[in-house]
Amino acid sequence: MLQEQSRLFQHILFFVDALLVAASWVLAYYVRFELFPALGVFPLPEWLPPGRYMGFIPWVLIVSMTVFWASGLYVPDRAQRATSLVLSVLKAILLGVIAVAASLSFYRELYFSRLTLGLFGLFTPLLIVSVRLGLYLFLRAGRRRGKYLRRVLIVGAGRVGQRLREAFVQYPWIGFEMVGFLDDAKQGDNILGTTGDIARVLDEAEAAGRPIQYVYIALPMSASERIEGQLNELSSRLAHVCLVPDIFEFDFLNGRVTDINGMPVIHLIDEAPIDMRRLVKRTMDLVFSIVVLVVLSPLYATLAVAVKLSSPGPVFYRQQRMGLNGQTIDMLKFRSMPVDAEKKSGAVWARPADDRATHVGAFLRRTSLDELPQFINVLKGDMSVVGPRPERPVFIEEFRERVPRYMLRHKMKAGITGWAQVNGWRGNTSIEKRIEFDLYYIQHWSLKLDIKIMLMTLRKGFVHEHAY
Repeated sequence: MLQEQSRLFQHILFFVDALLVAASWVLAYYVRFELFPALGVFPLPEWLPPGRYMGFIPWVLIVSMTVFWASGLYVPDRAQRATSLVLSVLKAILLGVIAVAASLSFYRELYFSRLTLGLFGLFTPLLIVSVRLGLYLFLRAGRRRGKYLRRVLIVGAGRVGQRLREAFVQYPWIGFEMVGFLDDAKQGDNILGTTGDIARVLDEAEAAGRPIQYVYIALPMSASERIEGQLNELSSRLAHVCLVPDIFEFDFLNGRVTDINGMPVIHLIDEAPIDMRRLVKRTMDLVFSIVVLVVLSPLYATLAVAVKLSSPGPVFYRQQRMGLNGQTIDMLKFRSMPVDAEKKSGAVWARPADDRATHVGAFLRRTSLDELPQFINVLKGDMSVVGPRPERPVFIEEFRERVPRYMLRHKMKAGITGWAQVNGWRGNTSIEKRIEFDLYYIQHWSLKLDIKIMLMTLRKGFVHEHAY
């Protein structure tokens, strides 16, 4: 119910924000071309035809709302504290206004007024933040007076029940008022009785004029008989009943609930679902890779010549790595060793002062320039710019048995750079820590985090003490 309420709330906000963006554009137009000239301020230039501005409202909405959505502004279950609300909205609006201004600059038939765009950049955050803060304060004030609240009873005061209680506190905008727990152990705060007292508690609340609207059953799966009995009791009353299975206490990845022909299916370990953010991530990968390959083409040509002169053999080295869902990909690198370097040693872990590397190859490794051809892998769709670094299958066979949860890193497309790498866990460092950071990235993935990792990669540079 929390997620459903949150998703509905965010969808409503999306359409409200779209109306406010359109209103900001119209308001900026009238202030610039009607109000200011009437006041004798910023007179209307003869070369500036204002009448065509209204025709660009659909484009302004498409660009703005796409950026708002991609920035995570409408992700369900996001905390709605006033400070985080204002900051998240302002960041998204700033990106949206920049994107609108940048896109309009490509339209050569009309020179857009910078003052109009500046007013649009002023009115948009002012309207959107004001409406959201007004709604936030209205709901909070009303709920402090006991309005717009739905009373909730939780059956089971264990770990799952306590997490539910914490969620109701964390998301007060949902409007759930915690009545108490029913638990057979009768241990802890706010225990109203045993699980067998559910009918009595509901009836007493109804008689007192303060009915309980929601009952959350948070009992272990082993209590199926008790749950069945409680459902029989609750079927003769008006409270909504929700079951929270304790399997969500397990360590799962990309967990969610779907349905097949009306039958609920719980995903415990899965890859990230395909949604708008995934499509935006793929688009961002394509655009960024094309830009890198075009802009750095002179560098690519120079490195290719250097590799070719360093030793006989091809410029690129194709190395098998494991990618998304265990698929094997041919990851490209600039060749840093002689062609037959692994015939004697076999596949070995990279180490400092590797005597197999050529002089050019050693330099490429220290500066991570040998990784640049992987942008071709990104174009092909084998990899992403940001994601867990792919590993060789021969090493994976060892790691999957030694390192818990190692294979879970393959639930997201492999990347050229990643959260583990920008935090120093690369090369001959702890595999356990690397997996910890990779799984953190998968569980908390967002476009904002991807951009942060890309900026950290540029800021920290490609030279690293563990790059060899």
